[in-house]
Amino acid sequence: MNPGAENVPKIYTSRYKKSEKVLKGCFIVLYIVLAIWLLKTIVLDSMMIGTNAYNPRLSALESRYIRGSILDRDGQYMAQQVQNEDGSYSRMYPYGSALGLVTGYSSQSKSGLELEMNSYLLSAGSVEDLFNYWILDQTIPGCDVVTTIDADISQYAYERLGNYNGAVIITEADSGKVLALVSKPAYDPNDVIANWDSYAEDENNPFFNRATQGQYPPGSTFKIITSLAWYRSVEYDPDFIYTCNGVEYFNGNSLPCFGGNVHGTIGLSDAFAYSCNTFFGTLGNMIGAQQMMRTMDSLGFGNKIDFQLPTSISEYGLDLSSDAEELAATAIGQGKTVVTPLFMNQITATIANEGKVYDAYLVDRVVNAEGEIKKQFLPDSPSQLMTAEEASFLKELMAGVTSYGTASNLSGVGVPVYGKTGTAENATGVDHSWFTGFAEPEEGSPIVITVLVEQAGGQVYASSIAADILWTLLNS
Repeated sequence: MNPGAENVPKIYTSRYKKSEKVLKGCFIVLYIVLAIWLLKTIVLDSMMIGTNAYNPRLSALESRYIRGSILDRDGQYMAQQVQNEDGSYSRMYPYGSALGLVTGYSSQSKSGLELEMNSYLLSAGSVEDLFNYWILDQTIPGCDVVTTIDADISQYAYERLGNYNGAVIITEADSGKVLALVSKPAYDPNDVIANWDSYAEDENNPFFNRATQGQYPPGSTFKIITSLAWYRSVEYDPDFIYTCNGVEYFNGNSLPCFGGNVHGTIGLSDAFAYSCNTFFGTLGNMIGAQQMMRTMDSLGFGNKIDFQLPTSISEYGLDLSSDAEELAATAIGQGKTVVTPLFMNQITATIANEGKVYDAYLVDRVVNAEGEIKKQFLPDSPSQLMTAEEASFLKELMAGVTSYGTASNLSGVGVPVYGKTGTAENATGVDHSWFTGFAEPEEGSPIVITVLVEQAGGQVYASSIAADILWTLLNS
């Protein structure tokens, strides 16, 4: 008998018993949770871990699966398993180089969607498949990955670039879905391993994704940002006019208009439509470095934007001590500023979507062999980069470019198109050609297209490619 126990109040004894019951209950709950977690790890996560592309045992595990297919938005095969006469399987890529940097390859190593979606491509899609895998030790089909890509229009865009290197990006403005992500040249995943050395030694670097990684001077497409900075400036005057004589001087250095054009007395709308360098060089100095920097910061310049696709963006190379020449060069996209084609596409999508932008994404859903959706990918919440009023202001300027300005060739597409051309001087000595814009079909999302053609010379070349691609897409 415990001495003094008779002196312990009953209320404390009762509390002790209640605490003991609570502790026992917590222990039981934790035990159940642990058991469920272990079961999940053994049955479900082990398959995801086992099929992780970085698992050194993957080659042995892959023999237990028929690797799932990668499909475009219409169900066209972008990557699929094909059975050989001896019963083995080979990976086939029907669109070759046109989608090489999107699909990637699956061989001794992996890249692209083959790498990013590997755990789904080698995963059971049903309870029956799990049973066959674990109990009967059978080979089972992996899940299929359905993308947002339009494979046919991607192939057409790749071919339309002709002999030039470059990039074409097409997205839906109100969702962020990527319809085309083309970079040329690119490797053919059907023979990438066999021709690895040849690809690696190619000075044009077919492994380099120009659409998402290539950093280029934006040329006159940057006048979109300069116009926004002007609109936000306390100095903004909608009636401001300027007389272009074909050349302007900043700190004693000349800034000519493209092709020696003399635009005469013009306001913002015509200067934007005809891409007058002297007007925008002057405007950049009126805006000032601080306001230019604020506007660039608000649009994500100098940062890595958190899109699902990698969009590396260099520092914009402007500071408060920048002189008149630097300001003028930046205002026309010929300063130290460089952008990726994908970044310019996102800025354009912001205008098309009334100031909001969605993260760009490539995968729509994962389905099993029966077509049942196992995972659906949805757009993230959009970011507000500008007001609806600002987007409308820029849209109106872009309408002039395609109706009577430097991209009037796009007026024949059949639907309203808004855009901006650009000719970008660069270290090669031969100008790059830019076009970024969007089309508004009668039904559906605004279609945003950005074209960059390396060393093409004139600003019309990219817009001609854009016109052909949009016409083909909208009439297919």
